[in-house]
Amino acid sequence: MANIPISRDVAELIGSAAEKVENRSLLLDKFAFHKLWPVETNERGRAVKWDEASRWSFMRIAEGASQLLIKDAAAKRYRARGQNVEPDNRQRLLNEAKLAESLANVSWDSKELSTLRARHTRRFLGLFRGAFAERAAVTIAQLEGRLAINLADSLIQNAGICLDRLFGLPFIPGSAVKGVSRHAAFEELKSADAANQQPLFDLFRAVFGTADNDFRNGELRPFQRLLSGRAENQKGAIAFLPAYPVNETRVVVDLTNVHYPEYYRSGQTEDLSEERPQPNPFPAVEIGGQFAFCLVLNGVNNDPSLLAAATRWLETALTVGGLGAKTASGYGWFSLRPDVLQELLTAERIEATAAAVKSMAESDARAKAEADAARRAALPPEEQARADFALMNQQDFAMAVSGIAALSAAKQKGLLLALLMPDRRDTWKGWKKSDKPANKARVESLLAAAKTLGVKLP
Repeated sequence: MANIPISRDVAELIGSAAEKVENRSLLLDKFAFHKLWPVETNERGRAVKWDEASRWSFMRIAEGASQLLIKDAAAKRYRARGQNVEPDNRQRLLNEAKLAESLANVSWDSKELSTLRARHTRRFLGLFRGAFAERAAVTIAQLEGRLAINLADSLIQNAGICLDRLFGLPFIPGSAVKGVSRHAAFEELKSADAANQQPLFDLFRAVFGTADNDFRNGELRPFQRLLSGRAENQKGAIAFLPAYPVNETRVVVDLTNVHYPEYYRSGQTEDLSEERPQPNPFPAVEIGGQFAFCLVLNGVNNDPSLLAAATRWLETALTVGGLGAKTASGYGWFSLRPDVLQELLTAERIEATAAAVKSMAESDARAKAEADAARRAALPPEEQARADFALMNQQDFAMAVSGIAALSAAKQKGLLLALLMPDRRDTWKGWKKSDKPANKARVESLLAAAKTLGVKLP
């Protein structure tokens, strides 16, 4: 049985196919079958590579992964029952079916995490706006096409995705947010007329910053004349934060087809009708995911016009240029959702008001408790004791009376004073009329203490 190349003790802890790992990010980054790994040897001792295993490795991080893998396993078993299948191929198909079933046993599928991640993002937005106030800007945008982000950065070729380390849910790196915003700004700079190029160039530099390589070998080389003798290196004034979802987002398996694999391998075009298209799956964020894009003035230059310009370029990038891979095919396109932002701001104000009311109530309660404690401390010892006995329930009070002889004089007097309070007088009358030995003993003890301390009982 094939397994991910991991040590035996780790395999015992998480399973030979890492099926016990509860974090999708960890599964994709550390516990995946790679196409080039020989995960098994055949009867002749030759290494066998399983391309299917690498595909299944990231399929299992997507929504509905178990059903997809079980379906693949069933298809493998069906093919293995074919009459013309060689014994070696039959055994291989059965082994692949077994592995697919093992990978179908995922442990990360917790719906609570998606809700919790969105709640954390909304909480962060409140803290973010509270901390930076007018120096911060927030844009909420909703995916109108699936998002393919970070495809190249993965153990599996062209199958990467950005997943939060703790929650295993998708996010968009700040570098990607800055990159698409900068591209949108650069396109505007290129199309600007001569009269507007200089102020737009200065605004571009102030927002994003520039380096000497941008002018020597980069895309800003045609605009070097606009420096007018100023230094090429300049730090940008805007920090672009990672974008996290504010609603429940889903990771799904998407497909692209290599239509002519033999042609791509050999370059020969003879008899392309014999080609068998090979579907190449990759993970993507499903349509409908809403992300919060946060920008903040970092202190280099706190001119609010820079924040406004950066926000405008970001919104242009999201709605016109797209973000991530395969934007020309309709991926990574967003629509702006100011209504969602307003809902979040309203909820934030309601939460802040509720928190203020709660804090005030707690403060009043603390002040009352402190005042009560101060008044209590000023009372004579017997009055303090009376207050304690007055708060007791009937059973505890009766037990205290039974042990009155063991109490100090101040506490005895406090107990007698508590007995004289209106809500305890009926208890005293009942004990006096009772024929029970326990009650008679209490009456005798109380009368003896009253005589000693000079307290008159009715």
